Amino acid sequence: MSSRLKPDEPVAKGIRRIARKQIDKALDGLTGLNGATPEEVVHDARKRFKRIRAALRLARAGLGRKLFERENTRFRDAGRPLSEVRDAGVLVETFDQLVERYGAPDHPEAAGAIRSVLSERKQEVCQRVLHEEKALAAVTATVQEARKEVKRWKIEGDDWSILRKGLMRLYGKGHQAFVTATDDETDENLHELRKRVKDLWYVLDMLQPVRPRFTEERGEQAHKLADALGDDHDLAVLGQVLSDPDGGIGDRAAVETFLPLIERRRSELQQDASSLGRVVYSERPKDFIARFRAYWRAWRSDIEAARYG
Repeated sequence: MSSRLKPDEPVAKGIRRIARKQIDKALDGLTGLNGATPEEVVHDARKRFKRIRAALRLARAGLGRKLFERENTRFRDAGRPLSEVRDAGVLVETFDQLVERYGAPDHPEAAGAIRSVLSERKQEVCQRVLHEEKALAAVTATVQEARKEVKRWKIEGDDWSILRKGLMRLYGKGHQAFVTATDDETDENLHELRKRVKDLWYVLDMLQPVRPRFTEERGEQAHKLADALGDDHDLAVLGQVLSDPDGGIGDRAAVETFLPLIERRRSELQQDASSLGRVVYSERPKDFIARFRAYWRAWRSDIEAARYG
C-alpha cells in the first residue's frame, strides 16, 4: 500500500507520502541496507525515481509549474548517471534472449564473440560509473537532500481537481503518443509512447483503491505494453551497436546474420504493442476521465457512508 492512495488521506498528503516511501526504498539499496547487488540497486533506484516522477505528473496542476519542474528535473537528473549502467547490462540480456529464441544460424561462434564484446563493455561501464565516478554515492546524496524537500511540497486544489487535471494530461499524452506511433513507427515515437505508458501504469497503481478491478486490469495491460515497447527499444539499441563498424565486433559478416533476427523480433513486439495499445487507449481522453470521475465519486461516497454509518 505504500505506493497507493489511502481512503483516509487527502490526495496532496498521499502524493507526498508515496514520494517519501519511494525515496526510502531507493535509499535502502543505495546505502546497502537491503543487501542488493550494484546492478539490482541501479535497477531499483531508476524504477523508484520513475514512480516519483509519475506522481509528480499526476499532481502537476496542484504543484504549479515552478515546483513541478524543479522536482521533476531533480529526480530525472538523479537517475541519469545510472542509465548508462542499465543500458550496458541490458544489451547483454537482450542478446542472450535473442539467441535463446532464434539460435545462432550459420555462425554459432559469432554469438560468443559478440557476447564477449557486450560483456566487456558492461564491465567497463560499471567500473567507470560505479567505482571511478562513484555514481551511487552522488545519487545517494541527491536523493537524501530531495527527501527533506518532499514534506514542503505545496499541492493546492481539491482532491478531484488535482486528479482530473493530472489524469487528463497523462492519459491524453499517452493516447496521442499511441496515435502518433501507430501512424509512424519510428524508434523515437515508440520510445515516447513507452514513457507515457509507464506513467499511466504507475498512476493506475497509485489509484488502485479507487476501483481495484478496473485499475488492476487496465494497469496490467499498460504493464504488458510498456514491457513490449521496452524490449523493442532494447533491440533497437542492440541493432545500432551491432551495426556500428567501430563497435569492436570484428566479423562483420557474422554480425549481419543477427540483424534480421533483431528486426524479426521487433516486428513481433510491435504487433503485440499495437494490440495492447488499442486496449489501453481504447477510450477518448474525455471518456476515460468521465469514467474515472464516476469511480472516484462512488469511492468517496462509500468511504463517507462507512465513516458515518
